[in-house]
Amino acid sequence: MSFAARAEPDEAAELFRVLGHPLRMAILRVLGEGERAVGDIAGATGIVMSTLSQQLAILRKAELVLTRREAKQVFYSINDAAVARVRAALDALCPGAAAPAQGMAALTGPGSGRIGAAMFARVHPRP
Repeated sequence: MSFAARAEPDEAAELFRVLGHPLRMAILRVLGEGERAVGDIAGATGIVMSTLSQQLAILRKAELVLTRREAKQVFYSINDAAVARVRAALDALCPGAAAPAQGMAALTGPGSGRIGAAMFARVHPRP
């Protein structure tokens, strides 16, 4: 059963609300590069620790991130299952919008209907 079939609109709205905050988006962008310690996230985003802690708690509650403790350090990573949930919610709103990109060839290759770079080549040198 798809996300759209079993989830209430309120659940999808809450998921998008959590994703829609600029600081949380910055955190997720950093975590998209791989697992990071809290201090590394703070350094990469410039978010002060108290604010970062609050934002990470919201992401944890929404199950968008996973945690791993090693001694006194806490490491965060993106929850792949949550990414699938986001894609399903987006696809329920806009079917096909969450489909992975097929690369530049899909945009500019033969039969794509797109104008290739050759169309923009300079004919005359600049003065």
